[in-house]
Amino acid sequence: MNCDVCREALSARIDDEPEPVPSAQVDRHLEECRACTEWYAAATAATRTLRMRAAPVTPDLTDTILARAEFGGVTPRRRGLSLSALRMILLGIGAVQCALGLAQLVGHGVGVHADHEIGSHLFNESTAWSFALGAGMVWGALSVRAVTGLIAVFGSFAAVVSVFVAHDLLRHEMSATRAESHVVLLAGLLVLVLIQRRQRGEPPEVTAAPSPIAVPPGARTGRRTGHLRSTHDPAA
Repeated sequence: MNCDVCREALSARIDDEPEPVPSAQVDRHLEECRACTEWYAAATAATRTLRMRAAPVTPDLTDTILARAEFGGVTPRRRGLSLSALRMILLGIGAVQCALGLAQLVGHGVGVHADHEIGSHLFNESTAWSFALGAGMVWGALSVRAVTGLIAVFGSFAAVVSVFVAHDLLRHEMSATRAESHVVLLAGLLVLVLIQRRQRGEPPEVTAAPSPIAVPPGARTGRRTGHLRSTHDPAA
């Protein structure tokens, strides 16, 4: 027996595993080989030292983990306004936007007026948009599922309107009162984004377990397989 085979068997003996060769042959080799005897003694001492060594001291993170986690592994809710509060704020902003459209319709159009045919048409379109934006905010407050689509519409509209507002203000073609009326739109867009983020951060709803199916007397549950035939059946 060579030393490599003997040491492999001795390593298995130290770990209480089956030795690859008979133990008697390993013992005879140990009696004849001083190098393997010393190797076996050193390996035994090293294994005992590792097994008897004290475990390293680690910090107890139990309280920290429990403080950051909720029952069922749900991510803790973010701080700030609740989803219900944001929906109420959006509902109020939508009402203000609708009021702006109504004021514009009755002749108090916060700086908007119609002098001729084209202006009259643009005035009507502006009034319709004011009502539509207000109605969209109200709908987003009532149904959070529509928030994502409303963000796309409001965001694109706000981006284009901001460019025109900046241009008209620089050329003194728009009153400051009319420019300030668009703040309502920006506030509504901001609340829509906050609602979407809050909705994503809400823990999933826990649904009750389905009730067992009532089976009539004599019926069996499960899929019926009596009509199936084996592929080895000649009649199949």
